[in-house]
Amino acid sequence: MEAYRDLLSKIHTNCKNIPFHKKLSAYNIFDVLEIQSREVIMCRFLTNLLNPEGMHGCGIRFLKSFIRDVLKMDPVSDTLLLHTEVVKEYPIDKERRIDIFIRNAEYQIPIEVKIYAGEQEGQCSDYFEMAQNSRLIYLTRFGTPPSEYSRKKKGGGNLLPLGQIQCISWAEDIYRWLEGELQNLKEPFRAVMEQYLDAVHSIADEREKKVADKVIEALYESPEKFLAGIEIEKSMKKAKVRLIRQVFEEFQQQMQPILEKYGLKLEKDSGYYSYQDSQHDKFYDCYSTYPGLNYVVKKAKFQKAGLELWFRIEVEHNLFAGFCLFDKEASSKDGFSKGYQVDDITDELKQEASRYLKKEIILPEDWWFAWCYPNGKRHCEEAEVPDFKQMNPCAVSLVDETARREYVKRALAVFERELLGWLL
Repeated sequence: MEAYRDLLSKIHTNCKNIPFHKKLSAYNIFDVLEIQSREVIMCRFLTNLLNPEGMHGCGIRFLKSFIRDVLKMDPVSDTLLLHTEVVKEYPIDKERRIDIFIRNAEYQIPIEVKIYAGEQEGQCSDYFEMAQNSRLIYLTRFGTPPSEYSRKKKGGGNLLPLGQIQCISWAEDIYRWLEGELQNLKEPFRAVMEQYLDAVHSIADEREKKVADKVIEALYESPEKFLAGIEIEKSMKKAKVRLIRQVFEEFQQQMQPILEKYGLKLEKDSGYYSYQDSQHDKFYDCYSTYPGLNYVVKKAKFQKAGLELWFRIEVEHNLFAGFCLFDKEASSKDGFSKGYQVDDITDELKQEASRYLKKEIILPEDWWFAWCYPNGKRHCEEAEVPDFKQMNPCAVSLVDETARREYVKRALAVFERELLGWLL
């Protein structure tokens, strides 16, 4: 047992100072438009920053610091920088375009940018031919060098040496450079730059890699610690499943005092995707097993016999709750004792449901009439909604019994305000 304690203590010590990224902007247009994963648009923004004639209105400021702080090149005159051209998607033939091309009277700097795109045959070799008094700059998420496939001429031939390539990263080089520029920027451009920095961080978050490196470092201290790590690994799935069940147990306990207020009854007959089902032991072996807690809205009566309006709290990956429709008379699927969910919410069923549920909140999706996350929205905020697949900090915090009780209390207050409070 001492090896287990030492290992966990070492991992905790090694990892506790690796910070989570705190977003600089509450609202991010890059997130809304999902731009951060789109290589071309991220490049175009970066190109405009480097351009002395860019729309930022800061002249040579970004180009000057980029050359000095990121590329580590010898300083040049402001006059030369003012007469530097920065071109996006510079064509070298009918097939190839250099992502960013910087050129002036003294040098030409080709910059190839990779986020998620794969390598192309001979790409780096071809682009290097455009360099003058410079290496080829290769910008990737974590500074990963190109393979021989990209460095060798198309169809074979000379191999471009790695010494002719300068590898830089979004995670370190670009983020730190722009972070250093941020403090002297004025609004509204500062707000735009904060959003871009958050987008850069989202595509190149190294925290997971850093934590893994620290854990491996601790495991390799001794065979005993390595063996302890193997045993801990075997137990983690069960520990996480147990946490999900504890969260539902807390919900069930805190729901009890409000059942009469909203005319709810705990559903026990079908056991439909109940959190107590042993199938959820496999939650981490598939997409999801959908553990949940079901309550029947007692007063809801539908024209078709067997239909029930349920209030259900569920975990897909994230925790959420809503009103859904269940058919007790339907043919059972997935091995349940009786009944099945109604996936086709017709206009007629919406009309019937509106006699018991305020029609303004009815927005069907699969078998759900209405639903929301514990933040009261239909989109997740990592700090507010537990993700039991990724085990984000919000989910991990629920291991603490007091924190779990308080979180469930707050979540139920939201579910009452956004869902239960709209029962007629």
